[in-house]
Amino acid sequence: REVIVLRDIEGLSYEEVALALEINVGTVKSRLSRGRAELRRRLEGSL
Repeated sequence: REVIVLRDIEGLSYEEVALALEINVGTVKSRLSRGRAELRRRLEGSL
């Protein structure tokens, strides 16, 4: 959730998100991918 908020809502770069959360850029990208997929799954179920 944090990664999605920072990247998609706050508009931070991958590098900025990584620094803020003290994780690798690759981890940011993988969490973002999984988070977006989960969000998409949940939204499809509610429509």
